[in-house]
Amino acid sequence: MDLGTGYIPLLVNFSFEDKAAKGLRKLKDQDAAEPPVYFSALEMVRDNAALLLAGETGSGKTSFAKHLAWRLADGDFAATPLPRNDLGAVHEESWTPADVLPLYVPVAAGKTFAELLVAACPAADVLLSGEVRAVSEPAILLILDGIEAAGADGRALIDQALAFQARHPRSRLLALGEISVVKGWPLPSAVVRYDLLPLLKAQRRDAAQRLAGLDLDKTGIALGEAAANPSQFALAISAGNAGDSAEAIVDAWLGRIAGDEQTGNFLCGLAFDALAGKLDDPTLLPVTRVRQLLAARHLVSRPVAEAVGPFRTQPALWTPVLTSLAARFSQPERVHALAEALISGEGEAMLRGALLAADLVAGPGDLRDHVTAHLLKIVREGALSAREREEAGRRLSVWGDPRDLEALATVPGGAFTFGSHAHPNSAPPHPLAVGGFRIGLYPVTNAAYGAFVRETGRVWRSPDGFAEDRRNAPATDLTWRDARAYCDWLSQRWRREGRIGADEIVRLPTEPEWERAARGDQPDAADGGIIYPWGSIWQDDAANSEEAGFNNTTAVGLFPKGRSLYGCYDMAGQVWEWCMTLWGEDMATPHFQYPYRDDGREVPDAKPAIRRVLRGGCFSSGWQKACCTYRGSLEPDGFWRGNGFRIVVAKA
Repeated sequence: MDLGTGYIPLLVNFSFEDKAAKGLRKLKDQDAAEPPVYFSALEMVRDNAALLLAGETGSGKTSFAKHLAWRLADGDFAATPLPRNDLGAVHEESWTPADVLPLYVPVAAGKTFAELLVAACPAADVLLSGEVRAVSEPAILLILDGIEAAGADGRALIDQALAFQARHPRSRLLALGEISVVKGWPLPSAVVRYDLLPLLKAQRRDAAQRLAGLDLDKTGIALGEAAANPSQFALAISAGNAGDSAEAIVDAWLGRIAGDEQTGNFLCGLAFDALAGKLDDPTLLPVTRVRQLLAARHLVSRPVAEAVGPFRTQPALWTPVLTSLAARFSQPERVHALAEALISGEGEAMLRGALLAADLVAGPGDLRDHVTAHLLKIVREGALSAREREEAGRRLSVWGDPRDLEALATVPGGAFTFGSHAHPNSAPPHPLAVGGFRIGLYPVTNAAYGAFVRETGRVWRSPDGFAEDRRNAPATDLTWRDARAYCDWLSQRWRREGRIGADEIVRLPTEPEWERAARGDQPDAADGGIIYPWGSIWQDDAANSEEAGFNNTTAVGLFPKGRSLYGCYDMAGQVWEWCMTLWGEDMATPHFQYPYRDDGREVPDAKPAIRRVLRGGCFSSGWQKACCTYRGSLEPDGFWRGNGFRIVVAKA
C-alpha cells in the first residue's frame, strides 16, 4: 500500500469534552456523563504550534508522519468522515492551515539538531533565510520522527528545535517518539504532548473493507484486543488471525511467511540480532514491533539472563520482548525465575525491573511482597519517570495500596498572604488570618468515595470509579453536592471510629483554608509571578498538569516534588478541587471578589446557578493555572472527569 491508499487515521487521548472543559465550561443541572469523542492526530498538529505525539512500537507514528508530509506536499486535504469512538460517533477530520510545507527529519542517535537538519535538507539554511520568506512564503512544518533515538539527548533536541522555531516564526514543530522513552522527558511549556490511541474496532472494520475487501465480523479476523496495535493489525490481516494476543498473531503470520519451523526459527534469530544491534541491514524486518515479537519467540528456549541483560541497558526497547516472552512460558517456574532476575541488583535498573516484574507475578507471596516494596519506593521517592510511577501506582491499586490515603495534615492557624497579582480574579493579594485545621494529604480517592456510594446507594457517574487499577486515583465526576454529602457521611463514620472529636466535622475547605494548605507562608511573587506549593519557580515533574502529558488523573501522591509545606500532595494539577466558597453566576468574573470578607460567600445554601469555587487546576491545566492562587468555578450540579475534592477536619 502507498501512503495515499493504505493510511488509517489515528486518534489521540484528547477528547471533545477535554477541550470544552479547558475553561471549566457551563454545565446543565444533572448533565449525564458522555462517552469520550476523540480528536485525531492530524487535528492536534493543526491546533498546536509545537506538539509531541507518543506511541508504543507499532502504533503508526512513522506512517502518520510520512502520510502527513505527503499530504502537505500534495496539498490535498479534503475533509473526510472519521470514527471517533466505537459507539458510532463520526466527525469530519479537517485541516485548515494553508501553505504549509513539510520538512521530514528522521532522528539518528548522536546527531545534533543542526546535523539532522543538514542531512534531511542540505540547503535548509539558504531556503529558510532572508526576510522575504517570513512574510510571503509557505510556513514550514518541521517533523522530527523517531525522536526516541536521541536517548538522553532528546530533551536537548527539542530545545534546539524550539530555538529553530523561534528563529523562523512561521514554522511549526511535530515530534514523534516511542512512549516508553519520551514518557520520562519533562517538556518545555511550549510543547503539548498527547498519546496515540490504539485502533478502534470501527477503524479496523473500515480499513479492512476498504483495503482488503474483508468483512471482519463475518471472518472473525483482527477484532481481538491485540490487533488494536496498527502493526499487529496488519499482521493479523495478513495471517487471517483473530488478534486475541500478540503471540498468536505473530505465530500465525510467521507460519505463513516462513513456511516451515526451521526457517521460522532462523527469522526469529535474525530479529533478535537486529534488535540487539548485531546486524547492520535496516531493511531486515524493519518494523520494530515485529522484531520484538520474533525476538521473544527466539528467547523461549534460552536462559532468562539472555533476555534480562539487554533489558538492563535498553529497557524501553526490550520491555515488550520480555512481556511477550513471559506470555509464552508454559511453566510458572520460568515466569517466577524471570521476575526474580528482574528485581535483582540495585538502582534504577532494578526499579524498572520491578515495574516489569509486577506484570508477571501471579499471586500473593514473598516475591510479590518484594516487588510491592520496590513499587512503593518508586512512588514515595518519585523515582523513575512520571509515566513509570503511574504504572507502579496502578499496580499498587490492584494489589491494595498500603499507603494511608485518608491521612490528614495539620495546618496551624495564623495570618498569611492570600491572593495574587498573577490573575485579575485572584487580586489583590492581602493578609488574611485563618484558624487551625486538618486537611487531607491527598484528594479523596475512588476507593474512599466508592465506600460511600456502596453504603448509601448514591448515583456516581464516574466510568472508572470502581476500576481495580484506579482505586488510588482521585474520585471525579462529582458535583459539589456529592462532595458535601460525602463529608457529612464521613463525619458520622469517623465520630463512631473515634478519628474525630464530637465537636469536629468533616467538610470542604474554604478558599482561604485551601490556599493556606497549598502555599503556606509564601508571600506574593514579584512582578505578578505565580506561586506553587513548592515555591515561585515552576519545576518539571512536580505536578500532574498539562505539561506532564497524561490528560488524565493518576494515582495520588506520584509527584512528591510538588508537596506543600504541610506535606499535602497534588495541590497543583491532578483535579480541580471543590471549595465551600461561592463565586457567583458569571463564569468569567466572580461576584465574590477580593479582599476576602465575611459577606455570605461561605453559606452552604445558594441558588443552583451560583457557582462554587474550584482550586488547584487539573491534569489538562497548564502551569499558569496549576498553582496555589488561580480561581476556577463551576455550578454546584456540574461535574466532569477533571474535578474532585479533598476534605478538611475542623471545629463544628
